[in-house]
Amino acid sequence: MAKLRKAVATLRRARRIPRAQWVAHWRSRPIESDTVLYEATFGAGLVDSPYAIFRHLVDAPDLAHLRHVWVVADDERRRRAREHLASLGLHEPRVRVVGHRTPGYFRHLATAAFLVNNSTFPAEFGKRAGQTYVNTWHGTPLKAMGYDIPGGALGAANVIRNFLAADHLVSSGPYMTDTMYRRAYRLDGIAPGTVLEVGVPRTDVQVGVTDARRREVRERLAAGGAAVDGTRRTVLVAPTWRGEAFADPRLDADAVVGLVTGLREALDDDWQVLVKVHPVVHAQAGDLPSLRGVLVPADVPANEVLTITDHLVTDYSSILFDALADPGVPITFHVPDRSAYATARPLYLPAEELPGRVCETVEATAADVAAGGARAGVRHEWAARYAPFADGRATERLVDVVWRGRTPTVGRCTSLSERMHEGERVPRLLIHGGSLQRNGVTSSLIALLGHLDLDRLDVSIAWGPARRADPHAFAESIDDRIRLLPRVGGLNGPKRVVWSRRLLERLGAGGRLVPMPSLVRLLQEEWTRCFGSAQFDHVIDFGGYSPYWALLMSRGVAPEPVRSHSIWLHNDLAAEVASTAEHGRTRAHHLEQVFSLYDRYDRLVSVSEPLSRVNGRSLRRYAGGASFRSARNVIDDSRVRSLARVPLEEIGLAEDVVAALRDEGTVTFVTAGRLTHEKNQARLVRAAAATRAAGHDVTVVIMGSGPLADDLRALTVELGLERSVFLTGQVANPFPVVAAADYFALTSEHEGLPMVILEALALSTPVLTTQFSSVEGVVPPGCGLVVARDDESVARAMMGLVSERPGFTALDVDAYNATALEEFAAAVGLGDDLRTPAMPRPTGHT
Repeated sequence: MAKLRKAVATLRRARRIPRAQWVAHWRSRPIESDTVLYEATFGAGLVDSPYAIFRHLVDAPDLAHLRHVWVVADDERRRRAREHLASLGLHEPRVRVVGHRTPGYFRHLATAAFLVNNSTFPAEFGKRAGQTYVNTWHGTPLKAMGYDIPGGALGAANVIRNFLAADHLVSSGPYMTDTMYRRAYRLDGIAPGTVLEVGVPRTDVQVGVTDARRREVRERLAAGGAAVDGTRRTVLVAPTWRGEAFADPRLDADAVVGLVTGLREALDDDWQVLVKVHPVVHAQAGDLPSLRGVLVPADVPANEVLTITDHLVTDYSSILFDALADPGVPITFHVPDRSAYATARPLYLPAEELPGRVCETVEATAADVAAGGARAGVRHEWAARYAPFADGRATERLVDVVWRGRTPTVGRCTSLSERMHEGERVPRLLIHGGSLQRNGVTSSLIALLGHLDLDRLDVSIAWGPARRADPHAFAESIDDRIRLLPRVGGLNGPKRVVWSRRLLERLGAGGRLVPMPSLVRLLQEEWTRCFGSAQFDHVIDFGGYSPYWALLMSRGVAPEPVRSHSIWLHNDLAAEVASTAEHGRTRAHHLEQVFSLYDRYDRLVSVSEPLSRVNGRSLRRYAGGASFRSARNVIDDSRVRSLARVPLEEIGLAEDVVAALRDEGTVTFVTAGRLTHEKNQARLVRAAAATRAAGHDVTVVIMGSGPLADDLRALTVELGLERSVFLTGQVANPFPVVAAADYFALTSEHEGLPMVILEALALSTPVLTTQFSSVEGVVPPGCGLVVARDDESVARAMMGLVSERPGFTALDVDAYNATALEEFAAAVGLGDDLRTPAMPRPTGHT
């Protein structure tokens, strides 16, 4: 089965190679200065604000030199798009239509001087020098977006990536700027582009509509299969999509059909019904026979349909804000799943204040439509507050700014690139978080983030896909003000250069066959693809184990003005290479190649001063001009103590393990970590055997998984310890076990500053550990024992602890953390930005 999965993965990668080569080829070609590329909702058609901008540009005499390319998804829609363009007198070569994600698409995505999108470009997109990107977005938000959706931070990755690449973000006004751009997508303090608060271009068609224009809209609807009688009033039903993720949208077909049927039955013959669903669920709606003849084609803009609409029925769709452009269109809100919907997608504005009646039944909705709607006064207030620039000239203002270089006389251009606190600019940190596996590196990062002052620091976390990664658990463990920038997609570039990454991983930056100049150029493009034009003051590779990330975050790749580049050294790395090399060269190779990149950093930060001395002695030849620094790991004591309060019975342990931990007649030693030679849990097992042989009743609980799991189980059987040594496997929440134990044991060959020791001390559990090279200062005096790295010393210590039960003191966590945070600020150069170091703050997460 494993071979089959590997073969399938290989085939998938092989299928991506031709597309990657298209992208690489066209990204090497010159920018076409007169070309504009338009995309609306992944190729839905000639719709939304991109279409409004297009119509303005093709009609502008001073911009007649521009050539236009439209992205349209499928053959039928492309046929209809070309017919529509022909009806406007527009043909090739002035206007071209290409398919979504075709070779022609990637050509123009890479070479068009102007890019206009109402949603997002795909993972392959990385804006090039000479391109101008205008993101119009597709709606003013009423329901939660991005980070404001429960669990939505990870799903916002490609949206934020596009926003960071955009030169201009279009906004309907201050409400949209603050709610969506500043808040929902965490752009405040980092977005490099200009927010154009000039109104939404697509709403221009709703202002000053003529009878001739309405006839054109009806004809276009009829051509798409939605016949409309111009003598009857029209009620437009416009529900949004349902589902937890935009990548997996769903249409509540029964609800839509039931509403349409109910309206038709309840309203008199003067009314007719049209349905405009969200473009991402249009295909699902098109499969419903009961909607034939009333379903608005996906490629007919909703705003054009609003010009012939006499009453709008929606749920919490952003179309309500567009409808405010025409004061003559009443709105009724039909939300049968109101409580459930509000839980999944909370509203930014109270439902009770909406500019129309909120109805939960079809009967109530139909009655409100028949009565002509309600809350006209509220509607007027909403138009002034939430659609202040819906005057029919939003497109003109946008074009003036982007294509003519003018300053708008109505609205404003605003910047989100800097955030201020107490009159000073907030420094921006970009931190590569490592693999986000459940390990000590991730725990130490969570602890650090939990104590940084996020009023005075702007923090972004980047990471890439990794086996056994748990980004959801990570996201739930940190303050939601921290921006998450997971890597989306893969490297752009010729395959010969992309593949040379492997040479870097095998030979290092100094390898004769490694094309470092080409790799650096490739990674410079990758930086832009991942982070757009965002600028950071301090760039930190906190993971410290990946050659790819070590190069990406290094000096010469990240664009100026970065003040400091730091990389974390979490262990005695030379010892780790030697230990890993005994049991498999891949990890050792990767670490050695990370060493070869150290001279591209300013600061090499170990997690304790003794460890910094150890690494300084063994790795000095790689450092170049980089300085060795230290910053101890922070303890997230509030989170650890909260998790420790979970009952043992609720964390997935076997009954005999829980019983052993509850047994007051035995002394329990617990440990946690990956089951590897360097962690040497076998030493703890052998010491337990010797202790029991001497007549002492001890129990050992080993939490973790790894390559030595079977060997450790065999050892317990060999030593007759099946009922006194328990291997639990990976435990998602180990803290109740650590809190319940008498002692925490760590019998490693080498370590950095182990988070497991700090977390045990935060729970007042004394520590027994071996004397690895950087152990100095890890266990404060009186908090535990440090013994030699051999079975006999560990066994003697266990016997003494069991027989004598000495008293131990508790760690002063607050004082420790204050010092650790001062060390972090000094290590990465934050002392140059902050008058005083970042200090602990209460965290909202437990």
